[in-house]
Amino acid sequence: MAAMKSEKDAIKQSAQGAEPEKKKRHPFSWVLSSYVAMGIPYAMVIWVSGTLFKDLGHSDGEITVAVASIGIVWSLKPFWAGFLEMFKTKKFFVLSMEFVIGILFCLMGLALYLPGYFALIIGLMWIVGIASATQDICCDGIYITALKKKDQAQYIGYQSMAWNTGRIIAQAAVVYFAGILQAKMGMSVKASWMASLVGSGVLMAVFGLYHMVMLPTGSVPVEKKGRTPRQIIGEFLESAGDFCNKRSLWGMLAFVFFFRSSEGLLLVEAPLFMQGCLEDGALQLSLVDKGTIDGLVSTVVSVIGGILGGMFIARYSLKRTLFVLALCVNVPNATYLYLSYAVSPDNPLSFMHISFLVSLEKFFYGFGFVGNMLYMMQQIAPGKFKMTHYAFATALMNLILVPTQMVSGPMADSMGFKPYFLFVMVACIPSLIAAWFAPFPQLKSPNEDVAVDDDSLLDDEDRKVQAASKRANIYTILAVFLFLMLDVLTLGWLSGAKSGGALVFFYGLLGVSTFFKIILAAKGVSAGMSALKSAKGYQGGKAYLSNAKGAMIAGAVMLIVSGILSWYCIDKAKTTDWDCAFSDNAAQCLQPHAGETKQCRVKEVKR
Repeated sequence: MAAMKSEKDAIKQSAQGAEPEKKKRHPFSWVLSSYVAMGIPYAMVIWVSGTLFKDLGHSDGEITVAVASIGIVWSLKPFWAGFLEMFKTKKFFVLSMEFVIGILFCLMGLALYLPGYFALIIGLMWIVGIASATQDICCDGIYITALKKKDQAQYIGYQSMAWNTGRIIAQAAVVYFAGILQAKMGMSVKASWMASLVGSGVLMAVFGLYHMVMLPTGSVPVEKKGRTPRQIIGEFLESAGDFCNKRSLWGMLAFVFFFRSSEGLLLVEAPLFMQGCLEDGALQLSLVDKGTIDGLVSTVVSVIGGILGGMFIARYSLKRTLFVLALCVNVPNATYLYLSYAVSPDNPLSFMHISFLVSLEKFFYGFGFVGNMLYMMQQIAPGKFKMTHYAFATALMNLILVPTQMVSGPMADSMGFKPYFLFVMVACIPSLIAAWFAPFPQLKSPNEDVAVDDDSLLDDEDRKVQAASKRANIYTILAVFLFLMLDVLTLGWLSGAKSGGALVFFYGLLGVSTFFKIILAAKGVSAGMSALKSAKGYQGGKAYLSNAKGAMIAGAVMLIVSGILSWYCIDKAKTTDWDCAFSDNAAQCLQPHAGETKQCRVKEVKR
């Protein structure tokens, strides 16, 4: 327990979190391993679980709604990120979560043999998501606080490379291993996946043991005694309020929110498209081929792309390259559109053909994605609450992925793959617009911890506008969070409701949520108008007017969304067969295809 003792010593050593010089290690000794360990659980939940359930015969719609809903956990990070800065050290939480995730993977494997395994594994994956999100917060916190700003940029490409290596381990090694056990060893689907999941759990424990020795502490909290829960919550609210007071907030949030707008439509559905049946217009790859292409080959080139992307940014600066990086992330999505048109039952595509095109898309994705992470680190995170504000940014980034992933399966099922991937290309447009207009409020700051404009220089009129803009931001962001965190999940679960009681509960939940969204959005619009009114007639307060305008626009959008949801609930209540919903046959009546599984015709894909 020497490692745990060193945690206490580190806390006592410095109120500022400066790590003793002798404890510092070369970044390569921990950046790579920590981000590999971060990538594995996320990939297991978001990607590998879909392959698992698809292999067991579940439909795309059933898979994406259940799996994508777990992604909301990574968006809830800000609600506990602040508390992680108050107790123990970041290293303590990283180690704890890695061991917990390892145990949960083993339990998921054992759950395959229990009745109702689908719901049980989804429940365990929710816990994995919470642990993984906590691990993410603290790993990012160590990266931000243990490295200087120059080093952050230098190692950002390697960070991305390491995270994608974790994805390789999950998508390639785990899936490939399950496929080999089935094809070569003759094991059943459940037995092969149980072995793969248990192996993943053991691997996470190995990372935990390694990081007990190699992972730096980063900044540590000041040891404080006698603190009340009210004081702790007050500090968290202070960090949240400080986030809502950032200059050019809505411009930065627009970038974070939309940069990956089309990616969410591919994250879960593209691997299912590769695994789906030829007669349905999919590629029908075996588990071994899919693990090789989607996990190993394509991810290796995305790692190379990430390194080159980091070098590209370091040479030409993030501001000058951001739009180019957005093009790299989005335009290569056209490879899936081509594949959907090229494949047919009579013309299965070769392994090399598919491998080249998917890898091409992944290379450019890796190249452009580093810009997204570096933008959040250097433009949004700087300030008093670095780790918490970075968690806010990554949470908002993840919010756009949850609804797009949830609808991807049902949309692909109903539209067919060709129209669906055409729609994905249209969804790239918001990302390009957001990158073109992304603000850089920290660009000229000589100190990464100090904003470009010093708030201490504001006069009374400036502060009046600032306060009104901050209120507008708080109200509107709460309305947006309520919609994307509660309403999106509710709509997803509503689509799988199998009883009248569940329908009533979810419709009621949407109604209550809509009521509060209307109040919050209206207050946000009102506060924004107050800020604009206060700024008239003098030159002060201009720095915060963009926030007021952004809050008004977002508030108006939330009012429109609330109206649409109200109409949706009323219409569904009128058209639902309530006699059926409350009958003994409700599950079959409401979800007539829920229990169906499908197996593809045996057909070898050309090599």
